[in-house]
Amino acid sequence: MRNFQASERSCNLLFDSGGPYWHIWSPENWPVMFSSEDDFKACMNTVGVCALLCRGIKIYTYELMSNHVHFTLAGSDERVNEFCALFRKYLRKWLAAKEKNMDLQNWYLSVREITTLKDFRNVLAYNNRNGFLVTPEDTPFSYLWGANRYFFNREAKLRFEESKDRRNMTKREKRDCIRSHDADQITGPLMMDGYACPLSFCAIGEAESMFRNASQYLSTITRNIESQKEIASLIGESIFYNDIELYSLCSRLAKEQYNTPNPSLVPKDGKIALANTLHYDYNASNKQIVRLLKLEINTVNSLFPECRR
Repeated sequence: MRNFQASERSCNLLFDSGGPYWHIWSPENWPVMFSSEDDFKACMNTVGVCALLCRGIKIYTYELMSNHVHFTLAGSDERVNEFCALFRKYLRKWLAAKEKNMDLQNWYLSVREITTLKDFRNVLAYNNRNGFLVTPEDTPFSYLWGANRYFFNREAKLRFEESKDRRNMTKREKRDCIRSHDADQITGPLMMDGYACPLSFCAIGEAESMFRNASQYLSTITRNIESQKEIASLIGESIFYNDIELYSLCSRLAKEQYNTPNPSLVPKDGKIALANTLHYDYNASNKQIVRLLKLEINTVNSLFPECRR
């Protein structure tokens, strides 16, 4: 208990010594912007250049999806607004140059201040798991397009440190991604695997220190379903969970409401109630509900005919 309290006190002191902190995101209901590996690499480069141009901000993590982005960062209002404007400006130029036929006039970055350590942890975990939710073959430690895979991952960090291919981004590469000479005078970011590596411009070590240890981080990423749901509701996103996450939640609800940790042993009326909770509150698919509650597929399809997936 003493070690727990000391670790938590250290995390709080670190949090209180920094900031202000922000969660930044773009609209989820937007057409696909990045449709190829080269597209994602170009945006990774753009983030790295923006991070170095905006000296007053500190990026803790970020995630790029095909049609939206997430950032967790720190900085003053002025610097955060500058970062958002710069990122939008360069992204707009790149899309135009690539003839993506996409007008970003109504595309915007929303900003919400993070005021507590608990919120910081939950937002960072939310961002770091965002990519793998839409890419079933990935995990939060393997999804490529963000800083997520470097968190508490010694092997990934060591690979970066020992890479013989690591080098500074050239002026031409910077101009290609931001369509401007604005970054000609800055050094970096460092490239690896053909794009800017987050380890060269993100404060990942400091972000890790906001957690007591790797175990707490992993738990926040994989088990803290309610917090993930709260953030998604707050920013207007749809979030989906895998079977393991939903089973943990369902077992807890079954124990609390029906005195059994096994959802399949809940009476049928109770299963229908749990099915409604899983569907409406946690976006569970009909097939997931069938697997979790051992209900007939026809029964579940009749309950949620609009969601036969």
